[in-house]
Amino acid sequence: MAAEPITPLPASLPARIPPQLGVLMTAVISFGFAHSAYFLLPKYLELELHADPAQIGTYMSAMWFTNVAVVPFAGLWIDRAGRRPFAYLGAAVLLAACLGFLAVDRLGPLLLALRIAHGVAFTFFFVATQTLAADLSPPEKLGQVLGYYGSGFVITNAAAPAAAEWLAGRAGWSAVFAATAALSLVPLVLLAFVREHRPLRHEHAAPAPGILETLLRPGFPRVLATSALAGVTFAAAFTFHQPFALSLGIERVSDFFVAYSITAMLVRGPLGAVADRAGRVRVTGVSLCIYAAAAFAMTQLASLGLVVTGMAFGAAHGLFYPALNAFALENASADVRAKVTALFNGAFNVGFSCGSLGLGFVAHGAGYTRLYALGGVCSLAALAVLPRTRASQAPGRE
Repeated sequence: MAAEPITPLPASLPARIPPQLGVLMTAVISFGFAHSAYFLLPKYLELELHADPAQIGTYMSAMWFTNVAVVPFAGLWIDRAGRRPFAYLGAAVLLAACLGFLAVDRLGPLLLALRIAHGVAFTFFFVATQTLAADLSPPEKLGQVLGYYGSGFVITNAAAPAAAEWLAGRAGWSAVFAATAALSLVPLVLLAFVREHRPLRHEHAAPAPGILETLLRPGFPRVLATSALAGVTFAAAFTFHQPFALSLGIERVSDFFVAYSITAMLVRGPLGAVADRAGRVRVTGVSLCIYAAAAFAMTQLASLGLVVTGMAFGAAHGLFYPALNAFALENASADVRAKVTALFNGAFNVGFSCGSLGLGFVAHGAGYTRLYALGGVCSLAALAVLPRTRASQAPGRE
């Protein structure tokens, strides 16, 4: 009896997002809760340690300067040795840093060292897990998957500072630091259930591109410049809305994080595939216009409030980061993907760290309204340097 012919699957069958991404996302959310609680650190520094705006900018920027210094090595090592080992490293360093905050009672070297440890932890965990998410993603859903991945951090940007503010008001800051240490243990367990599939390299295969070769891909420097300038505007929002609001008599500063995160989640959830369909460069351009408008709106914080301005920044960043990140990763092979991710993240954090440090002195000398006006100008400058190439010509190697 002749065997029945096998009916091939239709070519148009939609690609499925692997279930392992759910486990990875849970690990990311746990890490994000522990990490994002420290977005409330400016309030702690001002009220508990009596820091001025310049000192707040210095300690907040230390983490991001560390990211900038470490991120090229992270990209190289993660491409070479695998994603999971460095995700474990990031979670372990975060645990140590959170425990260290229990001993902080003044401004000084210990606080600075712990902020540097935060930078090391975030860099390795973020680059490793985002690259792992990109590895697990179907190519045609890359923007959507990166949007979901980013949502894991975005939702914690709202919940963690709000919860930390509530807990600090009732049990003190030591309870906040102990809770973040407990949360940082969770990804150390969950990462054991995420498999990493690394492609085999042939003995005579060409060596993987290095950092410099990756950096100099056509169009990629403009992508990085765009990311860095947007990072300055983001620093203005995230680092200085708390002391600005406190100076205006607004005591509950976590409203900004809640409004920002809910809006960013709505943008990255239902609208997460817009950049994949409408064009990643086009969506990035729209987001930079919203970024500039949000920064200029912050000059009117006394009348607009933290909810409206937080929503504006949420809409901007919710569109911006996954769209431009996906554009940077288009056509990137597995042996270069972590380096592209690291350089893109590092460029954004160059802007964030320089913005946190430099804008603190602007606020100290000229006031917060000048600070936010300068942040808006940086987003308009980012729009000017944004690459105009089509997505099919994006930096990357087939």
